[in-house]
Amino acid sequence: MDAAVVGVLTGVSYVSGIDYYKGLNEEYGRLVGSGTGLMPKNPLMLMVSVDCDEYAQLLVNGEWKATAEYLARGVDRLVKAGVDVVGLASNTAHISFPLLQSLYPKVPILHIADCTAKAVLEKGLKRVGLLGTEPTMRESYLKDRLALHGIETLVPSKDEDLAQIFQYIMKELGANVFKPDTRTFFVRQAALLQERGAEGLILGCTEIELLIRQEHVPTLPVFPSAAIHIKSLAKVAARQAAVDDFLPDRKE
Repeated sequence: MDAAVVGVLTGVSYVSGIDYYKGLNEEYGRLVGSGTGLMPKNPLMLMVSVDCDEYAQLLVNGEWKATAEYLARGVDRLVKAGVDVVGLASNTAHISFPLLQSLYPKVPILHIADCTAKAVLEKGLKRVGLLGTEPTMRESYLKDRLALHGIETLVPSKDEDLAQIFQYIMKELGANVFKPDTRTFFVRQAALLQERGAEGLILGCTEIELLIRQEHVPTLPVFPSAAIHIKSLAKVAARQAAVDDFLPDRKE
């Protein structure tokens, strides 16, 4: 069977798009090897990039419907190009997931929370901390999706911490700037979540996982959601997995 054509929506921020492009190529090549023996194979992939500045302004304004509609215009280009599966290169962008499902019911969308939940459950964990953009931490679209898998999610309790995390993402991490003091702040947030009972930590923003790695929080299992999502997309591209394999268990 031919490889699936993967459509990736990026520009949310461009840093995540670079990470997805690199990671998908590397993981797909690892999975399928080389047909000729000359080079690893590359996935069939299309990418659409939106304007992160416009996207961020909608988020800051709390315009969730407009945000979803804006992202849907990018996904529409992927669908019209004939992709077999869509991946949104951002946790926050999954705020558009319900709208995308209604607009494109025949195009599977691999939800980043489904992939992350699978990894969390494989470790036998049920309560995790979540660090991401302010909308991802405050709103329910990601936490509710994790809850469908039986996972409880904790986020920082102080409003000023939620706001500061978002500022770091927009002003530094989203611009490919990674500072030691910023890392110290995020490590402290992870420690506070662990004190409240978190058994693991979801890095719910692509750029955060470029700042924080397992060695920075050695006592708390880390789940880099973008890296997990990328590996899952590569499996789907290679026809070694299907989107349905990651969906919540509907038997209960």
